[in-house]
Amino acid sequence: MYPKLVALDTDWTLFWGWLDQNTWGKGPGAFSPVEDNIEKSGYWEVIDRSNPNNKCGMYADVPRIIQDILKNGAQIAIVSRNTSKPMCDRALWYMHVNDENGNDKPLIDLVKYDEVYNQEKTVHFSKIKEWSGFDYSDMILYDDEAINNPVEMMLGVTFQVSRDQKGLTWDNYQQGLATWRRNKEIRSPYLGTNPSSYPKRKFLGYSGMDLGTIQLLESGGRRQDRKEAARWGYAMYVADDPRIARYFNEWIKGNAFGQQATTIVCKIWARDGDIFDRLQKLWIPDWTALQTDVQNWDAFRIAWSQEDRDKTAAFWGVQKPYILFARHPNMGAGFPIRNGSRWNEMVIYGQVQEGLIFIERMSDQQLKDDIKAWNYIQYNHNISAWNITAPQETWNEFRLHGEQAS
Repeated sequence: MYPKLVALDTDWTLFWGWLDQNTWGKGPGAFSPVEDNIEKSGYWEVIDRSNPNNKCGMYADVPRIIQDILKNGAQIAIVSRNTSKPMCDRALWYMHVNDENGNDKPLIDLVKYDEVYNQEKTVHFSKIKEWSGFDYSDMILYDDEAINNPVEMMLGVTFQVSRDQKGLTWDNYQQGLATWRRNKEIRSPYLGTNPSSYPKRKFLGYSGMDLGTIQLLESGGRRQDRKEAARWGYAMYVADDPRIARYFNEWIKGNAFGQQATTIVCKIWARDGDIFDRLQKLWIPDWTALQTDVQNWDAFRIAWSQEDRDKTAAFWGVQKPYILFARHPNMGAGFPIRNGSRWNEMVIYGQVQEGLIFIERMSDQQLKDDIKAWNYIQYNHNISAWNITAPQETWNEFRLHGEQAS
């Protein structure tokens, strides 16, 4: 199983260095246009003929990766926010690799979609989807900038970050493919909002949501809102207690959507309980250092916070895609849980939402009936049954607060 399209960033992903039109071609005897100052220097490097201090070079594993992509029958896209497409094209024309048949060719000649312009990469991918007809779930992006990971949250493109200016390595490439395959493996057909359409369904909890998000989910999509508070990153937040969902159904109006907004508490279901049981899950300790302030941080910090949280999850043995669980501090006066007590939250990220979740709107009476029934799931007593990974730090925190979990 392999993606239909592999998208690659340019600067610090395909090659080290930065093709900056504001610094290249500014030296003595510079040519115009600026890309005419790019010259080949060595087999995989290019320099600025007017200032040899400006240089770029293809990372060592890239030729092997390009050939592997082509051997697997995938199309290659260049998806970059570099401000000079002509410079990128020229540099990639000088950088040669072998195609799937072992023929030496300029890298740019092997590219199907050449999308280089300074806009959010969701724009790049929307155009590629229109031209290719491929679903976003059949695409992957390798990129050194976490700020571009909204292509995963908003669209469903698998995102693999290349850290620390090491570029695209073979290991990084394989990690991305493994994540893409796991994303595909959790997908179950979306058959609408009627629970009877899903014979293997599994009830997961309750969530109060704005109407726009509900409509996206009811069409088989994913949450795209980036206004509402979300301490574990952009996701669907689910409670095991319907009283808490009812509380937040009103709270989100003041926090993000306005008092006139339509919000509804919904039941949250997994389409296939067997897939849900196999899906990786993490009960994370309530550490501020692992959290995200989406309403006060800039996009750069928010994006790297998600990548760093994923890295910590991997340290604890949990790989994307995963569902996150946590204990949330009490909200104080007016909250339906006694003051001082923490409560459970489930955090479902976009790939799982679109691949495995369906929702069911609740009437006010249905919500009241569920509250009165007092038959709550209690996530903290399903850690073993639901195959939730809980590191020692989480168990220590349970004990510190005198909480039961199993």
